Amino acid sequence: MPTQETASARTRDAPTRTTGRGRGARGILGLLRDWRSWTSPLDLAIAGGIALWASLEALLVPSTNPMGQFGFALAISAPLVVRRRFPALVMLVVAAALTLHAAIAGADATFNPFPSLLVATFTVAERIAAWWLGAMLGLVPIAAMLAAHVLGYFGSPGIETAGTVFLVFFVGATWAAGRLVRHRALTLQRTRDSSDRLAADAVASERTRIARELHDIVAHALSIVALQAGAAEQFLDRDVERSRRHLQLTRRTAQEALDEMRHLLGVLREDGAAYAPQPGVSGLADLVAETVAAGHPCRLEVGDEVAGVPDGLGLAVYRLVQESLTNVRKHAPGADVSVRVERGDRAVTVEVVNGPPASGAAGDVRGSGRGLPGMGERVRVYGGTLDAGPTDDGGWRVHAELPAGSS
Repeated sequence: MPTQETASARTRDAPTRTTGRGRGARGILGLLRDWRSWTSPLDLAIAGGIALWASLEALLVPSTNPMGQFGFALAISAPLVVRRRFPALVMLVVAAALTLHAAIAGADATFNPFPSLLVATFTVAERIAAWWLGAMLGLVPIAAMLAAHVLGYFGSPGIETAGTVFLVFFVGATWAAGRLVRHRALTLQRTRDSSDRLAADAVASERTRIARELHDIVAHALSIVALQAGAAEQFLDRDVERSRRHLQLTRRTAQEALDEMRHLLGVLREDGAAYAPQPGVSGLADLVAETVAAGHPCRLEVGDEVAGVPDGLGLAVYRLVQESLTNVRKHAPGADVSVRVERGDRAVTVEVVNGPPASGAAGDVRGSGRGLPGMGERVRVYGGTLDAGPTDDGGWRVHAELPAGSS
């Protein structure tokens, strides 16, 4: 036999059971707290306005059954509160209430139910996605009015027939207006979605561009830093002044790369950030100077007409030369280099040729594997061609042609 302590423990540990009544009460309270999910202030105003109007009619117009008129006013206005969430059900309830009231009250009816009927018709046309289902539901109020016509709801025969025809036409016009509103809303939504997609594509394209720029900046700077640091270490004991110059170039290169990276990352972080001028063909001389400082004899030939190329094309030329010179410093230390940029009638030609590494030198900086593919991708963006490969003397040649009208 269980002790009192054991029984108490079982009672304490037993799960609390919730009755169906408790769950229902909590569900109703939850709906009341979240009322905006199933109605709106506009729907409440429409339902309240129709109910108030119907109540005033029931009070002011003599009737043999005023309480019945109040009940009908409530039955035909209250469903409109949830018309957006249950459009088909609201239509059926309103039409059924009209038909039932016409059968019971007939010509004694004091309340005009057609504002509720028109609101329900507009709602099913505007909210139901399938047009055929909306059209079928649009026939429901017409059927209800025809039933009211047969039951003598409109009074004298002449008024009854004319009123029925007019209201049927009005219901059809209301249904068409609802479909038009739905069509316009869907068109606007598609336009917004298309704009969002275009904006997302633009952001992705800009991020890709920035990633490519960062790759070029970092690869170029780190190759110089690695080589200059190695040279500084080599001459540290024999030639302190030369070692200091290598270290100064290392520091300056790292600082310039850091500044460029901060600018690019700042563009990503800040809306409306000002864009610094992009490098172009005017910066080729600086690239060559850096290469010479890194121990490579380097010659630069730039045609006079190249200065007038569009900014985008000038940036592509700059990055092609930058990546080519970076590869020379990585893989052919001390090699002679020549850079040639010319503009013809149809294309801008970029050619970077280097000889074999200097005697006794060997490239020991491992590449990322993205240099040539990145150059090829950049050239393809402008509709150009790229040819890269070894030369007969053991060097390397990069030859690119970009359409002169590219921007």
